[in-house]
Amino acid sequence: MDIGRVLTENDLILGEAAIVESLRRSGEVKLHPRLVHALLIYDRAGAKALTDLYEAYIAVAHKAGVPIIICTPTWRANKERLLEANLSGDVNRDAVDFLKALRKKWGSWGENILIGGLVGCKNDCYIPGEALSSEDAYDFHSWQLDKLARAGADFLIAETLPAVPEARGIAQAMSKIGIPYFIAFVINRKGKILDGSALNSAFDEIDSVCETPPTGFMISCSYPSFLNTDKQPVSIFSRLIGYFANASSLDQWELDGTKALEVDAISDWGNRMIDLNRRHGVKILGGCCGTNAQHLQYIVDNVTKRRRFT
Repeated sequence: MDIGRVLTENDLILGEAAIVESLRRSGEVKLHPRLVHALLIYDRAGAKALTDLYEAYIAVAHKAGVPIIICTPTWRANKERLLEANLSGDVNRDAVDFLKALRKKWGSWGENILIGGLVGCKNDCYIPGEALSSEDAYDFHSWQLDKLARAGADFLIAETLPAVPEARGIAQAMSKIGIPYFIAFVINRKGKILDGSALNSAFDEIDSVCETPPTGFMISCSYPSFLNTDKQPVSIFSRLIGYFANASSLDQWELDGTKALEVDAISDWGNRMIDLNRRHGVKILGGCCGTNAQHLQYIVDNVTKRRRFT
Protein backbone atom coordinates (compact mmCIF):
# COMPACT_ATOMS: atom_id res chain seq x y z
CA MET A 1 0.00 0.00 0.00
CA ASP A 2 1.39 3.38 -1.02
CA ILE A 3 1.29 5.79 1.94
CA GLY A 4 2.68 8.55 -0.28
CA ARG A 5 -0.23 8.28 -2.69
CA VAL A 6 -2.73 8.16 0.16
CA LEU A 7 -1.25 11.31 1.67
CA THR A 8 -1.34 13.12 -1.67
CA GLU A 9 -4.92 12.15 -2.50
CA ASN A 10 -6.56 12.75 0.89
CA ASP A 11 -6.96 15.74 3.19
CA LEU A 12 -7.94 13.53 6.14
CA ILE A 13 -6.58 10.15 7.20
CA LEU A 14 -7.56 8.52 10.47
CA GLY A 15 -5.02 6.96 12.77
CA GLU A 16 -5.88 4.26 15.25
CA ALA A 17 -6.91 5.29 18.76
CA ALA A 18 -5.47 3.84 21.98
CA ILE A 19 -4.26 0.25 21.88
CA VAL A 20 -1.98 -0.43 24.87
CA GLU A 21 -3.89 1.71 27.35
CA SER A 22 -7.22 0.24 26.26
CA LEU A 23 -5.90 -3.29 26.70
CA ARG A 24 -4.33 -2.45 30.05
CA ARG A 25 -7.59 -1.12 31.44
CA SER A 26 -9.89 -3.72 29.89
CA GLY A 27 -9.11 -6.43 32.45
CA GLU A 28 -9.53 -8.98 29.67
CA VAL A 29 -5.86 -9.71 28.99
CA LYS A 30 -2.53 -9.69 30.78
CA LEU A 31 0.24 -7.61 29.26
CA HIS A 32 3.81 -8.85 29.27
CA PRO A 33 6.02 -6.98 31.78
CA ARG A 34 8.63 -6.18 29.12
CA LEU A 35 7.02 -6.79 25.72
CA VAL A 36 3.67 -5.24 26.69
CA HIS A 37 1.11 -6.35 24.05
CA ALA A 38 3.42 -7.93 21.48
CA LEU A 39 2.71 -11.53 22.48
CA LEU A 40 -1.09 -11.19 22.50
CA ILE A 41 -1.13 -12.22 18.83
CA TYR A 42 -0.27 -15.78 19.95
CA ASP A 43 -3.04 -16.03 22.53
CA ARG A 44 -6.68 -16.62 21.60
CA ALA A 45 -8.11 -14.11 24.05
CA GLY A 46 -5.32 -11.65 23.38
CA ALA A 47 -5.68 -11.89 19.62
CA LYS A 48 -9.43 -11.32 19.94
CA ALA A 49 -8.92 -8.28 22.17
CA LEU A 50 -6.45 -6.81 19.70
CA THR A 51 -8.66 -7.59 16.73
CA ASP A 52 -11.71 -6.05 18.37
CA LEU A 53 -9.83 -2.79 18.97
CA TYR A 54 -8.36 -2.53 15.49
CA GLU A 55 -11.66 -3.42 13.83
CA ALA A 56 -13.59 -0.87 15.87
CA TYR A 57 -11.25 1.83 14.59
CA ILE A 58 -11.29 0.54 11.02
CA ALA A 59 -15.08 0.44 11.07
CA VAL A 60 -15.22 4.18 11.79
CA ALA A 61 -12.96 4.88 8.81
CA HIS A 62 -14.85 2.49 6.55
CA LYS A 63 -18.23 4.05 7.34
CA ALA A 64 -16.84 7.54 6.78
CA GLY A 65 -15.00 6.59 3.60
CA VAL A 66 -11.56 7.74 4.73
CA PRO A 67 -8.28 5.80 4.89
CA ILE A 68 -6.82 4.67 8.20
CA ILE A 69 -3.39 3.70 9.45
CA ILE A 70 -2.94 0.96 12.04
CA CYS A 71 0.34 0.02 13.70
CA THR A 72 1.82 -3.32 14.67
CA PRO A 73 1.76 -4.24 18.38
CA THR A 74 5.56 -4.09 18.43
CA TRP A 75 6.18 -0.91 20.43
CA ARG A 76 8.46 -2.84 22.81
CA ALA A 77 9.42 -5.80 20.60
CA ASN A 78 13.06 -4.80 20.19
CA LYS A 79 15.90 -7.31 20.05
CA GLU A 80 17.01 -6.75 23.63
CA ARG A 81 13.59 -7.40 25.14
CA LEU A 82 12.88 -10.39 22.92
CA LEU A 83 16.19 -11.99 23.97
CA GLU A 84 15.37 -11.31 27.63
CA ALA A 85 12.10 -13.19 27.14
CA ASN A 86 14.00 -16.06 25.49
CA LEU A 87 11.88 -15.85 22.34
CA SER A 88 13.36 -17.32 19.18
CA GLY A 89 10.49 -16.71 16.76
CA ASP A 90 10.06 -13.65 14.55
CA VAL A 91 7.59 -11.65 16.62
CA ASN A 92 7.86 -8.57 14.43
CA ARG A 93 7.10 -10.50 11.24
CA ASP A 94 4.23 -12.29 12.93
CA ALA A 95 2.79 -8.96 14.05
CA VAL A 96 2.84 -7.61 10.50
CA ASP A 97 1.24 -10.82 9.25
CA PHE A 98 -1.42 -10.50 11.97
CA LEU A 99 -2.46 -7.09 10.66
CA LYS A 100 -2.27 -8.22 7.03
CA ALA A 101 -4.73 -11.01 7.83
CA LEU A 102 -7.00 -8.53 9.57
CA ARG A 103 -6.83 -6.20 6.56
CA LYS A 104 -7.66 -9.03 4.18
CA LYS A 105 -11.04 -9.48 5.88
CA TRP A 106 -12.07 -6.05 4.56
CA GLY A 107 -11.88 -7.21 0.96
CA SER A 108 -11.16 -4.63 -1.71
CA TRP A 109 -11.68 -1.79 0.77
CA GLY A 110 -8.63 -3.07 2.57
CA GLU A 111 -6.47 -1.00 0.22
CA ASN A 112 -7.45 1.95 2.43
CA ILE A 113 -5.91 0.32 5.52
CA LEU A 114 -2.20 1.04 5.83
CA ILE A 115 0.02 -0.92 8.18
CA GLY A 116 2.82 0.80 10.08
CA GLY A 117 5.73 -1.11 11.55
CA LEU A 118 5.95 0.41 15.03
CA VAL A 119 8.97 0.92 17.28
CA GLY A 120 9.33 2.92 20.47
CA CYS A 121 12.24 4.44 22.34
CA LYS A 122 14.45 2.01 24.25
CA ASN A 123 13.61 3.31 27.71
CA ASP A 124 10.92 5.43 29.38
CA CYS A 125 9.09 7.59 26.87
CA TYR A 126 8.50 10.32 29.49
CA ILE A 127 12.10 10.58 30.72
CA PRO A 128 14.30 12.23 28.07
CA GLY A 129 17.38 11.71 30.22
CA GLU A 130 17.11 7.98 29.55
CA ALA A 131 17.11 8.40 25.77
CA LEU A 132 19.89 6.90 23.67
CA SER A 133 22.52 8.84 21.79
CA SER A 134 22.09 8.99 18.02
CA GLU A 135 24.84 6.41 17.46
CA ASP A 136 23.48 4.00 20.05
CA ALA A 137 19.95 4.45 18.75
CA TYR A 138 21.02 3.60 15.21
CA ASP A 139 22.64 0.38 16.42
CA PHE A 140 19.87 -0.52 18.87
CA HIS A 141 16.84 -0.02 16.61
CA SER A 142 18.19 -1.16 13.22
CA TRP A 143 17.51 -4.83 13.89
CA GLN A 144 13.82 -4.35 14.65
CA LEU A 145 13.28 -1.85 11.84
CA ASP A 146 14.78 -4.28 9.35
CA LYS A 147 12.50 -7.07 10.62
CA LEU A 148 9.38 -4.92 10.21
CA ALA A 149 10.36 -3.72 6.74
CA ARG A 150 11.21 -7.23 5.50
CA ALA A 151 7.85 -8.45 6.80
CA GLY A 152 6.11 -6.04 4.45
CA ALA A 153 4.93 -3.14 6.61
CA ASP A 154 3.68 -0.31 4.40
CA PHE A 155 5.77 2.19 6.35
CA LEU A 156 7.84 2.47 9.52
CA ILE A 157 6.93 4.64 12.47
CA ALA A 158 8.69 5.48 15.74
CA GLU A 159 6.31 6.79 18.40
CA THR A 160 6.53 8.32 21.88
CA LEU A 161 10.05 9.68 21.44
CA PRO A 162 11.04 12.11 24.23
CA ALA A 163 14.41 13.30 22.92
CA VAL A 164 15.97 14.37 19.64
CA PRO A 165 19.22 12.33 19.73
CA GLU A 166 17.45 8.96 19.84
CA ALA A 167 14.94 10.13 17.23
CA ARG A 168 17.81 11.19 15.00
CA GLY A 169 19.46 7.78 15.21
CA ILE A 170 16.18 5.99 14.53
CA ALA A 171 15.51 8.22 11.53
CA GLN A 172 18.98 7.54 10.12
CA ALA A 173 18.38 3.80 10.47
CA MET A 174 14.96 4.09 8.84
CA SER A 175 16.41 6.16 6.01
CA LYS A 176 18.75 3.32 5.06
CA ILE A 177 15.90 0.86 4.67
CA GLY A 178 14.19 2.59 1.78
CA ILE A 179 10.49 2.63 2.67
CA PRO A 180 8.41 5.59 3.90
CA TYR A 181 8.80 6.42 7.58
CA PHE A 182 7.57 8.77 10.30
CA ILE A 183 9.05 10.12 13.52
CA ALA A 184 6.62 10.98 16.36
CA PHE A 185 7.64 13.01 19.41
CA VAL A 186 6.07 13.45 22.84
CA ILE A 187 5.71 17.15 23.66
CA ASN A 188 5.01 19.12 26.82
CA ARG A 189 2.29 21.72 27.31
CA LYS A 190 4.65 24.44 26.06
CA GLY A 191 4.85 22.82 22.64
CA LYS A 192 8.38 21.52 23.01
CA ILE A 193 9.78 18.00 22.89
CA LEU A 194 10.27 16.62 26.41
CA ASP A 195 14.02 17.18 26.21
CA GLY A 196 13.32 20.90 25.72
CA SER A 197 14.01 20.98 21.98
CA ALA A 198 11.90 23.14 19.68
CA LEU A 199 10.01 21.19 17.04
CA ASN A 200 11.30 23.25 14.11
CA SER A 201 14.90 22.71 15.19
CA ALA A 202 14.34 18.98 15.64
CA PHE A 203 12.65 18.62 12.25
CA ASP A 204 15.43 20.54 10.51
CA GLU A 205 18.17 18.57 12.25
CA ILE A 206 16.71 15.19 11.37
CA ASP A 207 15.91 16.19 7.79
CA SER A 208 19.49 17.37 7.31
CA VAL A 209 21.20 14.15 8.44
CA CYS A 210 19.08 11.55 6.67
CA GLU A 211 19.79 10.32 3.15
CA THR A 212 16.04 10.19 2.66
CA PRO A 213 14.21 12.51 5.09
CA PRO A 214 11.14 11.27 6.97
CA THR A 215 7.89 11.21 5.03
CA GLY A 216 6.70 13.42 7.84
CA PHE A 217 6.78 14.09 11.58
CA MET A 218 4.06 13.47 14.14
CA ILE A 219 3.15 14.18 17.74
CA SER A 220 2.03 11.34 19.99
CA CYS A 221 0.86 10.88 23.59
CA SER A 222 0.16 14.61 24.05
CA TYR A 223 -3.13 16.53 24.28
CA PRO A 224 -3.78 18.63 21.14
CA SER A 225 -3.63 21.92 23.04
CA PHE A 226 -0.02 21.17 23.99
CA LEU A 227 1.13 22.09 20.50
CA ASN A 228 0.33 25.80 21.05
CA THR A 229 -0.11 26.28 17.31
CA ASP A 230 -0.18 30.08 17.44
CA LYS A 231 3.28 30.12 19.04
CA GLN A 232 4.90 27.66 16.63
CA PRO A 233 6.86 28.75 13.56
CA VAL A 234 4.65 28.34 10.52
CA SER A 235 7.39 26.23 8.95
CA ILE A 236 6.68 23.23 11.16
CA PHE A 237 3.33 22.62 9.47
CA SER A 238 5.00 21.77 6.18
CA ARG A 239 6.52 18.76 7.98
CA LEU A 240 4.02 17.98 10.77
CA ILE A 241 1.79 15.41 9.17
CA GLY A 242 0.06 13.62 12.04
CA TYR A 243 -1.10 13.83 15.65
CA PHE A 244 -1.96 10.92 17.98
CA ALA A 245 -3.41 12.77 20.95
CA ASN A 246 -4.09 11.74 24.53
CA ALA A 247 -7.68 12.06 25.71
CA SER A 248 -6.66 14.07 28.77
CA SER A 249 -5.00 17.47 29.03
CA LEU A 250 -3.07 16.39 32.13
CA ASP A 251 0.70 16.20 31.82
CA GLN A 252 2.05 12.79 30.84
CA TRP A 253 3.67 12.23 34.22
CA GLU A 254 0.30 12.86 35.90
CA LEU A 255 -1.41 10.30 33.67
CA ASP A 256 1.23 7.62 33.99
CA GLY A 257 -0.06 4.88 36.26
CA THR A 258 -3.34 6.57 37.25
CA LYS A 259 -5.98 4.15 38.50
CA ALA A 260 -8.93 6.04 37.04
CA LEU A 261 -9.17 6.81 33.34
CA GLU A 262 -8.63 10.52 32.80
CA VAL A 263 -10.42 12.06 29.82
CA ASP A 264 -11.45 15.55 28.77
CA ALA A 265 -14.66 16.13 26.85
CA ILE A 266 -14.55 14.39 23.47
CA SER A 267 -15.86 17.58 21.87
CA ASP A 268 -12.92 19.63 23.15
CA TRP A 269 -10.44 16.96 22.06
CA GLY A 270 -12.13 16.53 18.69
CA ASN A 271 -12.53 20.21 17.88
CA ARG A 272 -8.87 20.82 18.62
CA MET A 273 -7.88 17.92 16.38
CA ILE A 274 -10.14 19.09 13.58
CA ASP A 275 -8.61 22.56 13.89
CA LEU A 276 -5.17 21.04 13.31
CA ASN A 277 -6.49 19.55 10.10
CA ARG A 278 -8.47 22.54 8.82
CA ARG A 279 -6.10 25.37 9.74
CA HIS A 280 -2.73 23.68 9.62
CA GLY A 281 -3.06 20.79 7.19
CA VAL A 282 -2.24 18.02 9.69
CA LYS A 283 -3.64 15.10 7.72
CA ILE A 284 -3.37 12.08 10.04
CA LEU A 285 -5.54 12.35 13.15
CA GLY A 286 -5.54 9.54 15.70
CA GLY A 287 -5.63 8.88 19.41
CA CYS A 288 -3.33 7.79 22.18
CA CYS A 289 -3.95 7.16 25.91
CA GLY A 290 -7.60 7.28 26.91
CA THR A 291 -9.07 7.53 23.42
CA ASN A 292 -11.41 5.08 21.74
CA ALA A 293 -13.59 4.73 18.65
CA GLN A 294 -15.86 7.54 19.86
CA HIS A 295 -12.99 9.98 19.51
CA LEU A 296 -12.39 8.97 15.92
CA GLN A 297 -16.12 9.06 15.25
CA TYR A 298 -16.30 12.64 16.51
CA ILE A 299 -13.66 13.67 14.00
CA VAL A 300 -15.38 12.15 10.98
CA ASP A 301 -18.79 13.38 12.10
CA ASN A 302 -17.65 16.97 12.47
CA VAL A 303 -14.81 17.63 10.05
CA THR A 304 -15.62 19.30 6.75
CA LYS A 305 -16.78 16.60 4.35
CA ARG A 306 -13.92 15.28 2.22
CA ARG A 307 -13.78 13.26 -0.96
CA ARG A 308 -15.16 9.82 -0.27
CA PHE A 309 -14.02 6.50 -1.64
CA THR A 310 -16.40 4.57 -3.83
